Amino acid sequence: MLRLHVFAAPWGINPSPFCLKVETYCRLAGIPFECVQALPFRAPKGKLPFITDGDATVADSGRIIDHLKTRYGDPLDAALDEEQRARGHLIRRCCEESLYFVLLDARWIDPEGWRTVKPVFFGPLPPVLRDMIAMIARRGIRRALRGQGYGRHTPEEILALGAADLAAIATAVAPYPFAVGARPTSFDASLYGLLANILLVPVETGLAREARRHPGLTAYLDRMRAELG
Repeated sequence: MLRLHVFAAPWGINPSPFCLKVETYCRLAGIPFECVQALPFRAPKGKLPFITDGDATVADSGRIIDHLKTRYGDPLDAALDEEQRARGHLIRRCCEESLYFVLLDARWIDPEGWRTVKPVFFGPLPPVLRDMIAMIARRGIRRALRGQGYGRHTPEEILALGAADLAAIATAVAPYPFAVGARPTSFDASLYGLLANILLVPVETGLAREARRHPGLTAYLDRMRAELG
């Protein structure tokens, strides 16, 4: 069976949008899989998720989905037209190349989110190591955000970037039940992975409050949860 190597899921939802993306894709596409808890330093590219599928080991959520389409067929996207694929690409890039970094800031840097995330992510560690490892991890996230660019902005500016992404996504998906049409596609795996990690986890942030300003996003998550069973 396909083995999907991911972070632990303390809230019943994987805290990594990219791990949840692949899990959601497999469920939507009807591909049997087993989740295996892993650590990033053991992954081929130093990040999760990755899969082991027979003799193949594949890292990176996008490359994983490409591999699954090649090996198991493409039941979700095969019938999409060019316009749907273009809209889906833009939604996915907005989620993964912009909104994701606002989510990182909301959880790891903003004190409101960090107060909730730190004990959940690092609570199982021995007390002597807990604070030190949490500090090192947080410092790494801060450095990554600064390198990406968003970490150079003020908290208010970062939240404004996330609010703009959420408003654009809400408008883009409003005409359809799912990301680009009447049925879920691989683009919904990306969108659900991000939105679920903003709205369906018990971490109150400014980003979550902005997302709740768009009832259509909550309704979208309800439809996806019904689809996923």
